[in-house]
This record gives sequence, structure tokens and C-alpha cells, in this order.
Amino acid sequence: MILFIGPSVIGAFERCLVPRCVGPNSCVTSRGYCDFMKSKLARKFVCSDCAATHLSWLGRCPSCGSWNSIEEAVEVSDTFDMRFGGELVAYEPSALLESRFIPSSFAEFDAALSGGVVLGSTILIGGEPGIGKSTLALQVAASFTRQGYVVLYVSAEESVAQIQSRAYRLGIGPGNLELLHGVELSDVIGKIEKFDLVVIDSVQAIGDSNHAGLIGSVNQVRHCAQRLNELAKALGKTIIMLSHVTKDGSIAGPKLLEHLVDTVLMVEGERGAQSRSVRCLKNRFGKVSEVGYLTMSEVGFADEPDPTELFMADRLVDAPGSVVSATRDGNRIRLVEVQVLAVPNTRDVPRRQFLGVNSQRCLVILGMIEHFGQIRLDKHDIFVSVAGGASFEDPGLDLAIAISVVSGVLRTPLPSKFACFGELGLTGEIRNVPGATERADELARRGFSSVLSPISGSNTGGKTIKSLSSALEACGLKKEIRPANC
Repeated sequence: MILFIGPSVIGAFERCLVPRCVGPNSCVTSRGYCDFMKSKLARKFVCSDCAATHLSWLGRCPSCGSWNSIEEAVEVSDTFDMRFGGELVAYEPSALLESRFIPSSFAEFDAALSGGVVLGSTILIGGEPGIGKSTLALQVAASFTRQGYVVLYVSAEESVAQIQSRAYRLGIGPGNLELLHGVELSDVIGKIEKFDLVVIDSVQAIGDSNHAGLIGSVNQVRHCAQRLNELAKALGKTIIMLSHVTKDGSIAGPKLLEHLVDTVLMVEGERGAQSRSVRCLKNRFGKVSEVGYLTMSEVGFADEPDPTELFMADRLVDAPGSVVSATRDGNRIRLVEVQVLAVPNTRDVPRRQFLGVNSQRCLVILGMIEHFGQIRLDKHDIFVSVAGGASFEDPGLDLAIAISVVSGVLRTPLPSKFACFGELGLTGEIRNVPGATERADELARRGFSSVLSPISGSNTGGKTIKSLSSALEACGLKKEIRPANC
């Protein structure tokens, strides 16, 4: 057993208490621990998949269950040497300076950032493969060069020739933009100082050869992100890091990656469609949940300030199963079309498919239709989708989903100027939703004269809709309903 004695009393010993330590100094000194103690305490084994730390090597990681993923980590730094940096600054309200926002060439991208890019900040941009992260970052970098800033674009996944080819296709002219292909962190750090903005494409593809773990492992991603974040704060440089995502759509790597950076953006949309949305998940300099809308073409991204026109342009009016609703996307209101296809079937188990909406919530809504609407749905395959490939978790779409399902099952179209919104409760009530007044105003501005909603003043003949049953009756969908035991 090894006895550890604090620095306050260690001066009473002339030698280290550990028999194997033959150094002239004690284990605990004013500068930390002796070499022998540091070698014993710094030895650890780390899982390359989940970054869990273990005292000895194991074949299987108890934390994540991965096999043969535990490797010995070599610590080259003195973990016990406490370093203090910076100076104490007294708080003075008069000395507070507003963060300087630098606008890009995209008004919608700046809207997602609550005004633009802040100098000295770190931004993390994630998204599915092929969604356009590299294209968007390259266009933003080019917009900075047109304002006189010097920009470095680092790609660990593409060669310089590939980046130049994309830049030429996007119509980016010569300027203060320099390109670098590299995977070693030290090479990138050595070139950052003379640039105002640095783009890292991507943070999972670079690594430090002096740090344990393979490139892309949790250890390497965490280490590289920490070094880049510290450098951005120390030098006042803006660093944009692109990130991969996992199969469930979250940022790949440790959660620490999102905690380190100042801003987290997620590029969303269907790869086969033109529309894209840039959603802000974290922002230390502005509002969270801000959303910017873009369209993608052969020449890159462009602003799409009114996505409602884009999604509603091809709508087929007077079609059964089609209902327009107003949803709150971030802090903005947009109109969407909920479509339902109900196909009769003779199988014992009907099929249910949901695209762009929460599947578990939709199953609950189907159960409420059968219970409160007295409509049998077990003889129909039901497919629910949001037109345009967008995805929403807004409970305000509950009423639109329920009405569109009944319209599709009964094959009864709704008026072209009809719309609705509201959340459904398990007792059949229609509950209010955030931004209800703004939703109603947006629907009225778009010309929808018949709106069902839980708020008073909606255009329902002076009657506020409070239950699913009354909503179906107001839509004219209850007169053909037969009891469920028929």
C-alpha cells in the first residue's frame, strides 16, 4: 500500500516514501510529483470508441460493450502540474463591448446565427453526408474574403485540386482564400496565426500523432477540438469546424465537442431535394432554435426567405387527405401540408408509415380517432407525410394529422382555404400551442379564411374548437361516421 502525504508535511521527509523511488526529492514537491510517481499515476487504458478510462487492459469495454477497443494511453503532459493563466479583470459595466457580428453573403445563414459570425468564436456545423456542409462553408469563407479577411480552408478529406474545382463551380474568384490539405493537427496549428477565419473540414478527419487513439476516435476528436478551441480564444481567430453525424442524426464524437464550441449549427433537408434548413442548436451570442432557409443548386446555396411558397406551390387542392397547418419552426412560423394516403387492405395487421412527423405521436393520434371519432382504421393502410421532405416535432400538427387521416379514410376533400392547428390531449381535448396567435395571423395573411384552432377568434363561426369530436363535426367529417362495432 502506498501512503500519499500532502505537500504541507512532506518537507519533513528527505526521501520519497516509495521504496523504488531513488530520487533526491520527495514524491510531492512544489512542482508536482516525481518522475516515478507520474509514470505510475499517468498510466491508464482508454476505450477508443467511448473514451472510458480503465485501470488495466480489458478485452471488452464495460461502458460501451466494444471488443478490442481498449488501448493504453500515453500521457506526455504532467497532469498534476497546475497551471494558471490570464489576468484578473474587475467587472465594469461601462467596459462591456458588444460582440462584433460579421455578416456573410447569406441573410438566412446570418439569421440562424442571430446576426452573423462573431470574431474569435468557434462554430460547429453538422449534417448528413452530401447535405452540403462543405459547399456552405466554402461559400461563407469566400464571403469573408470579399470583406478583406484572410481565410484558410483546411480539408482532411479532399485534395486541394478537388476544393479548387468546387470553388470554380461555385463561381468563387481569386482572393484572400488559401487552401490546405492536411490531417496532422500540428501542421494546421502552425499556419493558423496569420488568418482571420479557419475552416476545418472535418474535425473527425484530423488527428494528433502525439496523442493516443486513431484518427476519428473519441479521444482524438476531443483532443483536437480542445486544442482548436483554446487557440481560437487565445489568438482571437474564428474557427468553423465541420462535423460528421451518427446514424440517428446527432453530432458524431463525444458530447464534449458540443459543449466546447460557442455555436452548433445543423444542416437539415433531403439530399434529393433543393431545400435546406440551417438550425441553431446552441449559441452563446444569440438566440437558440433560430432557423435559416436555403436552396441548393448547381452553383451552390442561395437564400430562401419564404419557404412556404416553395412547399405550397405544387399543392393539389380539393384532394382527400390534404390539410394545411401552421407550424413553429424554431422561432419562425411556416405553413406545411400534411398528406395522408389511406388504402383499404385485407391483412390482419394494417401497415402504418410516417414521414416527417413523430411516429409514436401519430400512433397515439390514430388511437384517439378510433376512440373519440368512432372510426375503424384497422381495415386501412395509413401513410402520413409532410410534403417537401421536411421533418417536424411540433405538437401543433396533431389536429392537422387527425383531420387529414379522417379525410383520407372517408375520401372527403376539404375546402381549399381550410387550415387548422392544435395539440391533441389523450382525453380528446384540443390544447393551445406556443405561438398560436402568430400561427393564426400567418394563415390569415396567406388567405386561409376557414381556420380551426383552440384559440378564440378563429374563423369557425364564432365557436372555439375544444375537442376532436367537435373539430370533425365542424369539418363536415362526422356525418358519415358509423359506430366502431359495425
